[in-house]
Amino acid sequence: MSAPSGDHAAALAALASELGADAVREAGPGDLVDGVAPFAVVRPADAEQARRAVAIAVRGGIALVASGLGRHLSIGAPPRHLGLLLRMDRVDRVVEHHAADMTVTVEAGCTLAALDERLRRAGQWLPLDPPAPAETTVGGLVAANLAGPLRASQGGVRDLLLGIETVSGEGVVVRGGGRVVKNVAGYDLPRLHVGALGSLGVVLAATFKTVPVPPGEGAVEVEVASPREACDLALALRDAFEPAWLELVAEAGGPATRVVFGCAGLPPEVACGLLRARTETEARGHRAVEVEDATALRARLAEFPLREAAAILRVSTLPDRTGLALESLARAARDCGVRAPLSAQVASGIARAAIADAVAVAPVLRALRARREDPDAAVVVERASAEVKPRLVGDADPWGDPGESLALVRGVKRALDPGGILSPGRLPGGV
Repeated sequence: MSAPSGDHAAALAALASELGADAVREAGPGDLVDGVAPFAVVRPADAEQARRAVAIAVRGGIALVASGLGRHLSIGAPPRHLGLLLRMDRVDRVVEHHAADMTVTVEAGCTLAALDERLRRAGQWLPLDPPAPAETTVGGLVAANLAGPLRASQGGVRDLLLGIETVSGEGVVVRGGGRVVKNVAGYDLPRLHVGALGSLGVVLAATFKTVPVPPGEGAVEVEVASPREACDLALALRDAFEPAWLELVAEAGGPATRVVFGCAGLPPEVACGLLRARTETEARGHRAVEVEDATALRARLAEFPLREAAAILRVSTLPDRTGLALESLARAARDCGVRAPLSAQVASGIARAAIADAVAVAPVLRALRARREDPDAAVVVERASAEVKPRLVGDADPWGDPGESLALVRGVKRALDPGGILSPGRLPGGV
């Protein structure tokens, strides 16, 4: 790393004076964000230090990116410029868990694995199962809008988030929502931050509603000939018995697709769900095979976005078009000489492909967008390595065309981050 400029050296001195030398260091090779190097890393010890660090950055006009453990920084576009990497992993307390009210308030740096351990002592959990829970912090969960197979029954972050505390781009603490499930006072600031990649505020803490841990979980797998047939069967299973999770999986090399139907609850509920799934499957001429460890399988399915690949492409559409989305992904990859593993969450209409070859990502993305087999589908690069992202320009932009929503996004950004210092350029349209 090059030596800090005069302005950067002054900022380092101000940060060290304000927060203590142990909270500030010069950045190293392991601190890049999508290939962009900050000049310093700030690791606040608590929420107040985090606020002060942002305030110093605001006064100096220094761009920053907030991170927990850095596991999901491959989501989004590279920052246009970057001065500080704000690592929030020490801001990690479970502030309060009201088991009777089924709510929990937790700081941004707490990992989901640590939060789960705490909640399970009271027989509760936060029913979100994104990949790598031991490496995923609450701040990252909110900022990247992460979810796993349980989204089919439990919803996503927006559905469970009750309140949030952030530091705005003006260096002040902003609170939205509250600790009660029914809270309609003011604007819905909590949901505004979900998926914003820290561009509207640095998350300090969040309040979620929790649910009882289900006593049992089970699943069956069914192999069918094609993605569309798999989607039809999955939707029929969903109509027969509300699943806890419902996934499609197709490994590279052929059209065969697995339908994975999971259910959770009391043992009789699980048994009933599996019986209905087998009955519906057999009525369609297929065979359902019960899974030995459904919870472990669900965790493996959640890991798909983190497969070893140059990029993960995502198509978002309507649930009944999920099979079409998978076929489109497979065809675009095949036409570019790529064999890509596929995965889909039927209930949310999200399909993904893992592209191993960095050079092939842009051509596959262009081919996928050029066909427009489903005009309502959104095609994005969900994750990509720093090697890939410089190639994604023009019609291979990671986010695609944001359309008429871009003006609204820019307006919200100006309101909450008037200086444009928070994760600049990481959202669609370079916001």
